[in-house]
Amino acid sequence: MDFGRAQLYVYGLAWLAAVISAPVYVDSIFLIMTLPHRCVVPSCDDNSTQYNQTFVEWAIPEGDQCHVRILENITDQCHPDTFSNLTTSCSEWVYDTSLFSATTVTEFDLTCDRAFLGPLAGSMYMIGMLVGAIVIGDLADRFGRKNGILVSVLLLGGGGVLSAVSPTYYMFLLMRFFTGAGGVGLFQVIFVLAVEFVGAKWRTFCGIFIEVPFALGESLTGVMAIFIRDWRYLQVAVTAPAFLLITYNWIMPESVRWLVAQDRKTEARKIIERAARFNAVEVPKYMLDDDNVQVSTIDGVLSVSNSKVELVSETKPEDQIKKTVIDLLRTPNMRKRSFNMFFCWAVCTLVYYGLSSNSGNLGGNIFVNFIATMLIEIPSYIFSFLVLDRL
Repeated sequence: MDFGRAQLYVYGLAWLAAVISAPVYVDSIFLIMTLPHRCVVPSCDDNSTQYNQTFVEWAIPEGDQCHVRILENITDQCHPDTFSNLTTSCSEWVYDTSLFSATTVTEFDLTCDRAFLGPLAGSMYMIGMLVGAIVIGDLADRFGRKNGILVSVLLLGGGGVLSAVSPTYYMFLLMRFFTGAGGVGLFQVIFVLAVEFVGAKWRTFCGIFIEVPFALGESLTGVMAIFIRDWRYLQVAVTAPAFLLITYNWIMPESVRWLVAQDRKTEARKIIERAARFNAVEVPKYMLDDDNVQVSTIDGVLSVSNSKVELVSETKPEDQIKKTVIDLLRTPNMRKRSFNMFFCWAVCTLVYYGLSSNSGNLGGNIFVNFIATMLIEIPSYIFSFLVLDRL
């Protein structure tokens, strides 16, 4: 049995981590949403006025969100006759808070001359993803999957909570960088850890269906946004649960594949034996004691197939060669495959985030549109699973 209770336990923990890592990928739709707004009219507005007021008709040019008409005299009265056709730019705005009580746009006045700052939140998040994917991926290869998860959790939870209490927009941007790094790091490390724990015939299933909780986590962002209409509280709600995953340092086993690759055979044996007891199976003695390097799989318990390192010998094979990312480009065939994958990832990411980010611009209910856009991924995963090994 290469998918027993031990594998199900690890895969269940991976599903939970996937749900928690997903919301920050798409929460910017609500965090940086531009709400309808208009200039403050000094002679008409007071602390109690709302976005829709009758004086807007004569005090502000139609459709203009950045200018207000100039008073013709100094009577400072809110009357149609007191305003000229001349306009001046404004420095304060009134926002329509019927949909959201506050977003970063309303909080930091990211409109008119400062409107270009709004999209920077998405850019900083993507830059964080780029750096996090490289750095945390390498960290997980060097120091272990569990350490990669721990660093990702601290970046995701810490960056998310600190961004929610940011006093300035520039601090918010910096925290979005760390949040992006933690979010992508968490998902990619947990993905690898989950797939490394199952047998060969289950890898396609586990590799594809771990995307299902990710889609559920994304849609959960829309559900939370229905009830939490302030961006600061929403940001805490979608990122603070990451701190729960610190417990994985104790309840999640390390990857056997990684331990074997690091020549830490004693720890690998303990995990295998513990998993075997949990699965109510017995590991053949030769798999734990034989020094033959050709014994390359223990799919009956946990898979380390294709590992070119023997499981129990404490000496490292002399012919073991350390591979690097450069090996993806070293030979013509690998170069061709690698560049093909690079191109596919770029295209998929462009379309995926393009559609996701613009779900709020569709007609109808913004929350229903958002949730439906996230959940539509799930049928595609089912389809992929059904055809991938066949076609």
